[in-house]
Amino acid sequence: MDDSGVSNTDQIVQQVEKDLLAEIVKNLKKHNLKPDEAQLLAKEFLSFLPPKDFNDLVEILKNIGSKYSEARDVYVKYHAMQEDMNSKVKLQAMAEHINNGNIEKAIEVAKGGITNG
Repeated sequence: MDDSGVSNTDQIVQQVEKDLLAEIVKNLKKHNLKPDEAQLLAKEFLSFLPPKDFNDLVEILKNIGSKYSEARDVYVKYHAMQEDMNSKVKLQAMAEHINNGNIEKAIEVAKGGITNG
């Protein structure tokens, strides 16, 4: 949590809400989305909140993006962020194993195995 008592996940959820709202408004203006469809999309997204964690949030976006094309771009953005975070965790774990002289563990992590231990 930061100084305001808001967790990082809460901040990301707020940003996702803004991004999704922007997509909804954009598609309403272009007449690619009917108001009742926009309402259903927003209602469905909100029904899944709060997520357990960032990975859960990305999974929610994936599911909604599979139903509503307007949510796909938002999913893609946060899925890319998730992949980047996972890569950083994996690289950090590999570096720690190498620094500790445990090359086999580093190789296991590189192959998709455990990242700790």
